Amino acid sequence: MADDSPLPETLTLDEAYRAAFVMTDMYVALESSPDSGLVLFQQYLRSDPARWDDWKQAVRAALKPNGGTDPLLVNLHRD
Repeated sequence: MADDSPLPETLTLDEAYRAAFVMTDMYVALESSPDSGLVLFQQYLRSDPARWDDWKQAVRAALKPNGGTDPLLVNLHRD
């Protein structure tokens, strides 16, 4: 069952982290043979104490003007 409720324009760091975590879990659960690297990433998200500091570092990098390839521009057609 799809939830079509409106989404917020912004998320807190905690909410964004949980969304990335849930998306990873969803993908691993859907795949009959998920990639071992993704499974290791999922385990890292669940257990590595450094994950929160790594997450904050990744957010800082993504927010920089030249933070690398933007997957939203490269892979998605946005309105």
